[in-house]
Amino acid sequence: MDQPKPSRSDGLVTVQLGADLKSEWVAWCLQRDLVPGKALRSLVEKALAEGLELTTTPKGHRVKVVMGKAPDTGPKVRRELQLTPSENAAIEAVAKVQGFGFQDWVIAATRAALAKAPSYGQAELEVLVESNLRLVQLVVELGALRRAGQSEDLADDLARIEQDIKAHVELVSLAMAKGAQRWQLKT
Repeated sequence: MDQPKPSRSDGLVTVQLGADLKSEWVAWCLQRDLVPGKALRSLVEKALAEGLELTTTPKGHRVKVVMGKAPDTGPKVRRELQLTPSENAAIEAVAKVQGFGFQDWVIAATRAALAKAPSYGQAELEVLVESNLRLVQLVVELGALRRAGQSEDLADDLARIEQDIKAHVELVSLAMAKGAQRWQLKT
């Protein structure tokens, strides 16, 4: 038995932007030589592929927080935090397991919530360092195999793998550096 043909409306979503937001969106797209509907579809696809969270407040106010390109070296701002006994106990337990002090864990959780930035405890940093050390040794061994390789195809494959591993080591090192410092947040 044949399945009914999906209607065009099965793939449609209607969004009420309001006159001001729609005119801003259309202008933004025109400046970039984009078709507004296709550009919106592209944003939805990217958000789904990357797991982006799009959030607004109940009144529709939006705040975007991004990490700056430099560590935040300004003076620290003191805040008082009131927790229930169970919240306090939970934070203490989780912080201990993750290799953070209480205050460092609160700072890391705040940073993760605001900027979706990684924060690593001592245990995670040790694992990442060990992983990078093993990958660096693997690069050395691949280089030796490539130099001793009999065929040109094998040498090319090994060189590609070697480059992929080097790129991964650099990426992990950068993530570790960003997670270990308190970077400026911009709203």
